Amino acid sequence: MSGTSGTDLIAGVIIRALGILPESFFNALARLGSKWLDRKKGNIARAALRLVFNQTDQKYFDSIAKKSAVHSLEYLLSLPRLGKIPYQLHDQKIICEALAEEGGAVVISLHTGPPDLGTLAVTRENMPACTLIGAGKQAPFANSLGRKALEQAGIDFIQRGDPTAVFKTIKQKKMLFLYSDLRCREMPVTFFEQQTSAPGTGVMTAQLLKAPILFHFCTLENGIWQLHFERFEPELSGNQKQDAAENLQRLIHKMEEVIRKHPELWIWHYDRFKLKKKLKG
Repeated sequence: MSGTSGTDLIAGVIIRALGILPESFFNALARLGSKWLDRKKGNIARAALRLVFNQTDQKYFDSIAKKSAVHSLEYLLSLPRLGKIPYQLHDQKIICEALAEEGGAVVISLHTGPPDLGTLAVTRENMPACTLIGAGKQAPFANSLGRKALEQAGIDFIQRGDPTAVFKTIKQKKMLFLYSDLRCREMPVTFFEQQTSAPGTGVMTAQLLKAPILFHFCTLENGIWQLHFERFEPELSGNQKQDAAENLQRLIHKMEEVIRKHPELWIWHYDRFKLKKKLKG
């Protein structure tokens, strides 16, 4: 046993083993792990919250940061048991209308729920879907775990680094799910009035292929994840690069609206605004 095949085999065994453990195990692990996460990166979460929300209530920041830490761990631990997570799929008419057009659709997602629960939900409704995951160069074993978890859930995926795979997915009339709220060097944006950058692949691909764009996010009600989809209409002037930048910024503003309404569901402990160095200084 060696190389990628050996790594994948071990990862598959781990994912299958985790998939049969009871929900209570994962809930306890998430709450225990969240305390460690908040101790290690809670200063980053609270500093980010202070940037976004115009208030000085430290108790509010502490409450949101602690809830966010629990949810962040729950998201991570949800992958081996994605098929067992309760959800309600909304806006199916909007999804069907997008898929009824000539090609597929680009789905721009926000990290406010178990990753790829939306991809799983539409797949179960016999809507062709695929998700884009990392290439795994920096963390190959973690990448193997993620791939095996998606395979176990019956979710199709492609990996970053092959632009032709993205185009092929859309041309095959599939929905391509992409996350665009994490930091990426692709395109500069303003996120909560902070200069940063975000993935522009989804917007640029949709423009080039004239594919519909859907904005996707999750909310939580009584322990059941609510999966929402909205049609996003890009504004086009004919200048592809400028249009992509402006439409991505418009999508970022939609993400801001959701995060402001449901701050506890977003991953504040991720250093989205590069605050670690500033806090040390």
